[in-house]
Amino acid sequence: MSGYNGGLGSNNEPAGNGPTSHSPAGADQTGAWPGVQATRETSVPATGAEPSGGRNRAVSCVLGFVVGAVFGAVGTVQHQTTLTLGSFSFPLGLILSLVGVLALLIGLRLLIGDRLVVLLAAVGVVGVIALLSVQSPGGSVLIPQGLAGLVWTIGPVLIATVVVAWPRLPERPRTPSATMGEA
Repeated sequence: MSGYNGGLGSNNEPAGNGPTSHSPAGADQTGAWPGVQATRETSVPATGAEPSGGRNRAVSCVLGFVVGAVFGAVGTVQHQTTLTLGSFSFPLGLILSLVGVLALLIGLRLLIGDRLVVLLAAVGVVGVIALLSVQSPGGSVLIPQGLAGLVWTIGPVLIATVVVAWPRLPERPRTPSATMGEA
């Protein structure tokens, strides 16, 4: 990018801003007039990795795992909650727990975009479910055998598989007319 080169070139045309643009008569290759010092900014090639980029990814992975484990624990405790309407028992806790896991994983995938973070959150959810599904030394079981327990054990695994394996959708190009503020 060249520095300021006087504003207008010959014939009241805007002066060029680089070797590929139109340079007015009398200007050198940088588009600057003789006697006007052109400055070029040197750009550092973008590598996509900042010095703290690895640390940020590691923190995101650990937080994803911890949040997934919390969702797994809360879902395991609450998946047996039912809502009784008349003679029908509605599995409200199971539905809300599965929707919570789905929202967590999709939200992480859309917000962060890193599949590793989503995978570790899913490992946290499924790991806690597996840990809490075994019989404790006192004999209690948090995920009893039955339809709700089976759906809670398999559902998050299927949700995680789909969310992690879902392909990255290309971004839609934005047109100037699609921006807000224009009629």
